[in-house]
Amino acid sequence: MHVTHVRRRVAWAGALTLVASLAPDIVVLEVAGSLPAWWLPAKAALLLAGAGAMHRVARDGPVAGYGLLLAVVVAMQAVMVHADGSAWWRAWFEAGTFTGEIGGTITLKLLTAVPIVGVLLLVTRSPRAAFLVPGDLRAKAARIGWLGIPEGTIAWGRLAILAGLAIAVGTLLLTLLTVTGFALPPNLDRLWPALPLIVVLALANSFVEGVAYRNAVLGPLAGALPKGAVALLSAAFFGVAHFYGAPSGIVGVIMSGVLGWFLARGMYETRGFLAPWIIHFLQDVVIFSTILLLGGLS
Repeated sequence: MHVTHVRRRVAWAGALTLVASLAPDIVVLEVAGSLPAWWLPAKAALLLAGAGAMHRVARDGPVAGYGLLLAVVVAMQAVMVHADGSAWWRAWFEAGTFTGEIGGTITLKLLTAVPIVGVLLLVTRSPRAAFLVPGDLRAKAARIGWLGIPEGTIAWGRLAILAGLAIAVGTLLLTLLTVTGFALPPNLDRLWPALPLIVVLALANSFVEGVAYRNAVLGPLAGALPKGAVALLSAAFFGVAHFYGAPSGIVGVIMSGVLGWFLARGMYETRGFLAPWIIHFLQDVVIFSTILLLGGLS
């Protein structure tokens, strides 16, 4: 493929990612203090227009499909905001409780992931092309020099477990350092009865976030753009989404972006969702456990 054409595709895909990401929302929130009700629907409409332009004018099917998927992702974010703020939805989940607050949010994520998966399969035309298959955990990881991973020496199945445990332990230590000063929470006895629920919520959350931030990126773009560009787009989309996470701000974006890049590499090189899901799941177990113990929820 001609270098100029590839660069044009990367530029268009990057512009669509920027529009779909939390970056414009952050600017509006920091300036105005809140998002207008029309904001997310307008973003979805703009992405649809961009997808249409790429399809009709540029005749670029992969980037057009990517724009369509991003429009659906943003539209589902709008649905989540509307539903989460409605009395009829909140009536199903008890406010101020871990089960109600976290369980309600993840239930919404699961419901809104269904249209994303449907459009993803429509765009890619097969679960395999959409990376909605487990993938080959025996596939060897390509070289990642800054992590000390040489070319083709470790299978992603093993790497996913080792990396997932290391990231989970790092997340736990960072939380203890910044929140408790390395002191164990006094209510540690709450954790064990809630652990099965935490595992279920972590499995669900890590999967649906993978669909939105990795499958929706890699599905239409893998093969149309270089691996490095696709991984960076997924990393940026995932990283900026955690601006208001813990840690927040630019530090949170960088940390989540690096994790998102690694997860995208795992999905790309195994051609499936299982390796990044394992890593993300193990971290989410730690995150949800700390929310239960330190989040002030009953």
